Amino acid sequence: MNTSVLACTVLFCCLASPFIAAFGQASTQAQQSGGAASVTALPRIPIPSGPFGIGRIGYDWIDSSRPDRFSADPNAQRELMVYLWYPTARKAADVKGPYIPHAKQMDAIPDIQSRMSKYFEGNWQYIVSGAIYCHAAEGAHVAKKPGQFPVIVFSHGLGGTGFEYTSLIEDLVSRGYVIAAIEHTETAVVVAFPDGRMVPFHRDSPPAGLTPAERWQRMIEQSTLLISEGAADVRFVLNQLTALNGGDGRQFPLARRLDLNRVAAMGHSAGAEFAARACQLDARFKACVDLDGGMVPVAALPEYPDGATIQQPLLFLENYYPESKMGGTHEEHLAYYKKREEQLQACPKGSFAVALRADGLIHGSYDDSPLLEAHGRAAGTQTALHNQALIQSFIQAFLDKTLKNQQEPLLDGSIASLPEATVQAYGH
Repeated sequence: MNTSVLACTVLFCCLASPFIAAFGQASTQAQQSGGAASVTALPRIPIPSGPFGIGRIGYDWIDSSRPDRFSADPNAQRELMVYLWYPTARKAADVKGPYIPHAKQMDAIPDIQSRMSKYFEGNWQYIVSGAIYCHAAEGAHVAKKPGQFPVIVFSHGLGGTGFEYTSLIEDLVSRGYVIAAIEHTETAVVVAFPDGRMVPFHRDSPPAGLTPAERWQRMIEQSTLLISEGAADVRFVLNQLTALNGGDGRQFPLARRLDLNRVAAMGHSAGAEFAARACQLDARFKACVDLDGGMVPVAALPEYPDGATIQQPLLFLENYYPESKMGGTHEEHLAYYKKREEQLQACPKGSFAVALRADGLIHGSYDDSPLLEAHGRAAGTQTALHNQALIQSFIQAFLDKTLKNQQEPLLDGSIASLPEATVQAYGH
């Protein structure tokens, strides 16, 4: 079987499982700490560590070149919500923006409320009320200096939402990056559009009576479409930013403020493969960040019949998983590590693979889920914040090195020993 197709299949079936497992592990930790009845404090998103404040604005964009493959309307086109998070001059700890915009509207629709309640469990009511909040001011003025900011196009995981990566996004923005966070329609848990439409996650339902071979083939096709569509979303967003950046500042507050010579694609889990595939196809991206997106037991990065490989410096940041936590057989794992090494060796100079081994680290540690699931308890909160800081330190170092041409001890070999991380440089 074609490796590219099989890799997509493994992504579809396997990456969803760790994503769900991340919440399961976090929930188990909460139960072991005493359950919801023992909550003494609400989760708090950490105040960003950089010098800038945070602004946010949402855009409803339609890609007229692509149909909406799930719509009953044959004329419907691919539509996305994209949230731009950007630096502001004023850093204020008392800013309390909505953790999820339109949460109250979501909560008023029974089916959507049920989906979000299952996803965020007991925290959903606090998100709706605003008791759990972000530090972004909606529509705030863009910082006057510097003249331009590097840009990161970000993709969430399968069945997730970009808003659950608020801690990561805010910290990067506070250090001078603009983040274009895509809500991938039908891939996100729910996407809320300004006109009140709510589009939930599309769960594939194979028709009854398929043979195992037919079911496998259908999964292959759906998985291939998933990565291809996600990568097309990423490239479309960069097209939109490019067009708007050259326009009028009265229509687009960030006009001429985006440095489109310094753009990275970044994603987590399935979103990591969207980012990687976009980078394989589009040289406008100058860096690629793959967060725990390896497609065990087949390949680390997408492979397609076109043979495209990543031409930008890559940060392949992942958790260390023992074999008992990996899908597949021992022989398949050996084949996976061989393929992984071949793919990473083919990456350009300035690429790094980083394996993290911190206590309590799970697939969901790249987002806010462990912090939210700690429900304010000291031990769980401390572990979640520690792991967030560890992950963010490598992302920040790689982006600063690649897009800002800064020296970074974490990646430049200046630090001889890292007890919680193994760093391997790649490049040809």
